[in-house]
Amino acid sequence: MELSVLVVVVGLVAAFVFGVSKTAVPAVGAFGVALLATVLPAVPSTGVALPVLIVGDVFAIALYGRHAEWGLLLRLLPSVVVGLAAGWALVRFADPTVVTRVIGAVLLLSVGGALVRRRGTADDDAPAAAGGPVALLLGAGAGLSTMVANAGGPMMTLYLLRMRVGVLGFLGSVAWFFAAVNLLKVPFSVGLGLITAESLLVSAVIAPGAVAGALLGRRLVRGMSVEVFRVVALAATAVAGLWLVVR
Repeated sequence: MELSVLVVVVGLVAAFVFGVSKTAVPAVGAFGVALLATVLPAVPSTGVALPVLIVGDVFAIALYGRHAEWGLLLRLLPSVVVGLAAGWALVRFADPTVVTRVIGAVLLLSVGGALVRRRGTADDDAPAAAGGPVALLLGAGAGLSTMVANAGGPMMTLYLLRMRVGVLGFLGSVAWFFAAVNLLKVPFSVGLGLITAESLLVSAVIAPGAVAGALLGRRLVRGMSVEVFRVVALAATAVAGLWLVVR
């Protein structure tokens, strides 16, 4: 894994996107993952991305952590653990490209379902059951997709949009969720040989990009209405799903 000028420049941009995803629109993190994979081998690039994402998590918790909806997160935890274990097995034994495309297809179908639900008038403002089957599937999908491709943001976005939480509650919940999940992923990634001394050097060099992105993301989301935030989050999730399918 060569630390070339191209790797540093593209890595900084990817890290910047990671930072924005942590403090503004979680779904855009998938584009940072894809960008980093253009200058590094796809699977090893996830090991470079993980420590950078954790840096972003620290900023997100500092800004929004006190607003987290803990009840929603705790109900989701068992299904996320199942998804993480499934993702570890897929990284070890399956073709990650195929799995990533399947995740993208599921996201597109889920966004379609969310749009249909938004068009309803009777229960448009009512949250879905936090522990219902769809929510549990989204939790498992978030664990699986974050393990396979560091792309759990879109699945988590769909879950929290379904729960109709406010902007700060959304971002606070995402902050704690991914901080916990990313820390859980570290031993898996070390065991798979994705995090090494060499990958940590690259992570350290590009991490300042995540700091800059996190600070900009905070400015972007400040004052944004709940409805505008939901539309932006849903649109970003749809684009991320399409990107995962075609990349």
